[in-house]
Amino acid sequence: MSTATTVRFDLPFTTPPDLDATMDIQIPALAWQPDPAGGYRRVLHLDGRPIVVTVHEGDDSLRVTASQPHDDLPGVLRRMFPVQVADLDLGTNPIWAQLQARYGGVIVMWAPPFEALVVTVLSQNRTGEIVRRVYPALDQLCDGLTPQSLAALDRDVLRAAIRSAGPYKADRLGELAALVAVDGLERFDERIMQGPTADALTYLEALPGVAHKTAACVLVFSARTTTTMPVDVHLFRVAHRLGLAHHDGKLTPAVRDAVIAQLLTHGADVALAHFVFLLVGRTTCTAGTPACAACFLRRDCRHGAPDPDEENQR
Repeated sequence: MSTATTVRFDLPFTTPPDLDATMDIQIPALAWQPDPAGGYRRVLHLDGRPIVVTVHEGDDSLRVTASQPHDDLPGVLRRMFPVQVADLDLGTNPIWAQLQARYGGVIVMWAPPFEALVVTVLSQNRTGEIVRRVYPALDQLCDGLTPQSLAALDRDVLRAAIRSAGPYKADRLGELAALVAVDGLERFDERIMQGPTADALTYLEALPGVAHKTAACVLVFSARTTTTMPVDVHLFRVAHRLGLAHHDGKLTPAVRDAVIAQLLTHGADVALAHFVFLLVGRTTCTAGTPACAACFLRRDCRHGAPDPDEENQR
């Protein structure tokens, strides 16, 4: 970066930010790539200008470096990193209290609705590492991702660009981009961020390649929806083991909706924190043999037996 135009500023937080955990699994995080010099970076397009932005973890802030100045940049970055898990209303259940204490520094990210939709489709049945490689190339190919620029891409070019994320997704991405482009990005944003959640969910699920999980990801991360959430295998498993939601082991639409309803009773912001189940499920509460002895939740978990020494100290 040229030191002549480079700008730096901080985004302060009340809880020391945990940037690595923030960037681990959330859908908006997949548009960011690890920077070789540390932190995470991406390109933002403001007024048609590509600006390379890097964020680093500070003691009580995120430290932002941008390749050139823009008056809107601080506001845009604050919107993308708005609130931490520590600030959410997750109720009084001791399990939630421990989850909030462990992941309090994680920032609940935000992404523009169309970006969130494309990233979520790319992530279907693919790892975050693959999406992190594909998305910036796609964004560059579009000269800034928009419904119009994506819909205009030749399908063979699009298939080649997203091959590792699944070339078969090219048709669904091109088709949904064309549908969104008809009404325009502004109308799409209004539908997602300002309309009733039920209507937005129905609209999104009518788009090619979009089912409930994808639609719910967009609504949670872009509209801050608190009345639904994406349910994946990690949440389905971990929430049940922890006793926060009960089910018969079959992830049908009806059971999914019942799990969501049970979880939402715990606190007003539970939907925004849904990804903490993924963090637990990928580390200790794995599908095969969970590492109960190493889990910070074992004392209150109905699935894992507590350590006898700890039990005696209660």
